[in-house]
Amino acid sequence: MQLKDKVAIITGGGRGIGRAIAIGYANEGAKVVVAARSGNQINAVATNIQKQGGHALAIPTDVRVKSEVENLVQQTVDRFGQIDILVNNAGVNPRGQFLDSTDEDWDLGWQINVMGVVYCCRAALPIMKRQRRGNIINVGSGMGQVGHADLSVYCASKFALHGLTQAIAEEVWADGIIVNVLIPGPVKTELSRSGWENADTFRAASDPWKAPEQVVPAAIFLAAQPPDSGMTGQTVSIMRRNSP
Repeated sequence: MQLKDKVAIITGGGRGIGRAIAIGYANEGAKVVVAARSGNQINAVATNIQKQGGHALAIPTDVRVKSEVENLVQQTVDRFGQIDILVNNAGVNPRGQFLDSTDEDWDLGWQINVMGVVYCCRAALPIMKRQRRGNIINVGSGMGQVGHADLSVYCASKFALHGLTQAIAEEVWADGIIVNVLIPGPVKTELSRSGWENADTFRAASDPWKAPEQVVPAAIFLAAQPPDSGMTGQTVSIMRRNSP
């Protein structure tokens, strides 16, 4: 029970990696708040956790909308009194060659993958600063370190996420708050379906596709770090190779 009595918010928590992390954290004793745009999906995750004897709350949230993110944080504090862990997992991956990308592709990728993290951190950090403790985990990508053809929107947003993580980490470490990036590597989710259905384009033999549940141990490792002395501004990758 490495996360006993901790309160964790997971965005993009209705399916894939977010769902797996929410259930994994609950199994480790955390009280979990599951957020995503799809109410049906997050309700199913929360119900699953509650049936196993855990504590969970589902809050429909579009991370592109600042007021909805602020409501997410406020409802979490009203229900559980604190926020110990924030997992920024919500993301999108518009695909296609750069010259074919549209303004709408760029707006969507930037608003969810970057500004969604900005809004969540802005809303949660004042609570964490008052507590003098907190742990933020931003779900990144190997494509935020090495660019990949046909994924310019995703790569640009994930590169930005790495820089944002390091900058925030430098500002809040003295408040007992740590901020890190988790790179899951190739994971079979709806977001990545076109990739794993055509796995040769992702060099699957040298970096096999994982199930979402295989990301959970690393997510628990990061969440269980003591905020006053844990590593911060760092990237933890569970990719087998450095290049996507």
